[in-house]
Amino acid sequence: MRALGALKFVLVGLLALLPLTAAAQEENKADHDALRNIRRIAEDAINRNDLDMIRPYLAQEFSIVTFTDREFTDFDAFKAQWGKTRRKMLGERGSFKVDLDPELSLIKGDIALCRGNAKNTLMNDSGKVFEFTSHWTATCQKVGGKWLVVRAHNSLDPFHNPILEHAVRSLLLKSVGAAALISLLLGAALVWLLYRSKAGTPASKRPPT
Repeated sequence: MRALGALKFVLVGLLALLPLTAAAQEENKADHDALRNIRRIAEDAINRNDLDMIRPYLAQEFSIVTFTDREFTDFDAFKAQWGKTRRKMLGERGSFKVDLDPELSLIKGDIALCRGNAKNTLMNDSGKVFEFTSHWTATCQKVGGKWLVVRAHNSLDPFHNPILEHAVRSLLLKSVGAAALISLLLGAALVWLLYRSKAGTPASKRPPT
């Protein structure tokens, strides 16, 4: 009987904790939804080339490290460099699209660690399409009931980067072409010099035929 009474006591205690657990899960769900919303807005901002969309979701003292390994703590400087890099890589007719695939965020109090992968599709000015993946992380803080990005980082694989491989291949082809052209010009110049030298030899000094 005593054992049965103890079991009833434990069950009652567990049942009493169920509302608290459900409330905690609901609160956690709201935080995850808010973080996913930031991810969605960041994705739209990149795809629409409108970075001002993410400005309200950045902490006052934020930092962003791009896959060019540059760190920005000023939004206007980040936006200006983004436009410059975009124009250089895409030209006037190119396009860029990203699909952010997040993992489950780790939330500890008012700090959230967000991470995931990104599928990127880039078309340059000549119409060539590059598809590649990247990895991203973001540290967020809840300030006044609102989640803000404090630190964001994006990275690329330097050894399996189709854009870099294309650039290196193009550079090598240009180098080989330039070397061939230089060799051709030097050969033509040598032939011309030999011809001029032979043509300029006096008749008296030419060997008899």
